[in-house]
Amino acid sequence: MAPLRRHGVTPAAIVEPSFLLGAMGGTDCERIGAGWLAQPANAVSSLAYVAVAGWLLRDARQPANDRMVVVSAAAALAAVGAGSLAYHGPQPAWAPLVHDGSILGLGAVLVGVTVRGLVLRRPLGEPRRWRTAGVWAAAGLVAYAAGRTGSRLCRPESVLQFHGIWHGLSALALGAAVRCFSSAGRVRG
Repeated sequence: MAPLRRHGVTPAAIVEPSFLLGAMGGTDCERIGAGWLAQPANAVSSLAYVAVAGWLLRDARQPANDRMVVVSAAAALAAVGAGSLAYHGPQPAWAPLVHDGSILGLGAVLVGVTVRGLVLRRPLGEPRRWRTAGVWAAAGLVAYAAGRTGSRLCRPESVLQFHGIWHGLSALALGAAVRCFSSAGRVRG
């Protein structure tokens, strides 16, 4: 609750996000409240990244998958979920660094996986799977835009939050993309 106190808001207050655009979660539409889950819908939906990481790790045991790709991407996705949970949940002072840093880390893993695939001249995977990942990513981007504070669809008091939907859809899209990279032209030993 330290971020709210800096803005002169008492811990018992529930605040419209537009009042606190500089606070954690202030641009993500959902009201910022007191307690362990400052933004409950956005915090809980962050666990979608952890769930997809678990799904990927289960797939890592499949001999047809590139374990290095799956495990590194799953670890990065789990970190994004944990960082996002901290950012939308208890909001400790370090949460923005972990939130943003984990997203950058995931980006670095995905760039590394892409470059590795190009250097090893691997095919990019099945077009059907990429289309599925693309549909989830596009739907996720629409939800992301709808879930911004100031959007016409922003309803800070709603249990259903578009930013939370973004979490779920982007997690699915990233998981599908990792599966494409993982199973595409795996080098057999």
